[in-house]
Amino acid sequence: MPDINLNQLAKTNIIKDIILILIIIVISKILLNSLSHLMAKAFKNKMDVDGYRKVRIETLSKNLYTVIRFIVGFIIVMIILDMLGINTRSIIATAGIGGVAIAFGAQTLVKDIVTGVIIILDDTFRVGDWIKTAGVEGTVETLGMRHTKIRDYDGSLHTIPNSQITNVQNLNSGPIRFDCNIFLSYDVSYEQAQDLVESVSKKLKADQELGKYLIQDVSIFGIMEIRENSYLLRTTAVAVPGHQWVLGRKERKLIIDEISKRKLNPSIQVVALANGKEINEEV
Repeated sequence: MPDINLNQLAKTNIIKDIILILIIIVISKILLNSLSHLMAKAFKNKMDVDGYRKVRIETLSKNLYTVIRFIVGFIIVMIILDMLGINTRSIIATAGIGGVAIAFGAQTLVKDIVTGVIIILDDTFRVGDWIKTAGVEGTVETLGMRHTKIRDYDGSLHTIPNSQITNVQNLNSGPIRFDCNIFLSYDVSYEQAQDLVESVSKKLKADQELGKYLIQDVSIFGIMEIRENSYLLRTTAVAVPGHQWVLGRKERKLIIDEISKRKLNPSIQVVALANGKEINEEV
């Protein structure tokens, strides 16, 4: 009977284990690359021209790939440990119990992630949109899986967990209406006011910088209030999302210019004193 060299046999087994481990790692790498290509191919037809959907899909696919990579990595580690003779059942059981405990303790985190996925898929809002949500109004700077960052008008950056985003008012989701209120005295007839608004509308539409963002011309919506010494006239127009504010400011400036040019009498709010108390009245 030939002698058995235990050391040589042990070395041979170690070499086999190392080769098997390397093969498993290579196979897992190939598998992950294949999954990455399949995901990219599956989402390719969902891309759009303006790039917004592309950014959204890429964010979702990256996070999905991260989850898949973690699962595959965990399985591979368990296989390697089992090959090395380590009991993986206890590890898997511990991981399962720990996973349940973490799930109970991280319900808010899970809710944040789920809500983030829904926001991305439903296209509720996009990076660059001006929105109102969770008591904050501003421009979306970051749309993540866990939280959303909004920069408000004064420059403050608000980080909002996605689970708190329940009601969203998106001011960039489509053509948006903007109004302007004009208080005029009764010395100004409705026909004069109508002519003034028409002039303002033409000038705003002819503006080289802003006219292209005007979808529907400025027009009179109607007389909204009738007061003792004045009436309230409201104008309305429709703008490209995100440009309603600058168009509104420009319209108000043009209205003031027209009132001054035509020497019309607007309603002037003054403060007077009567019987020792401060009151407001119009002249």
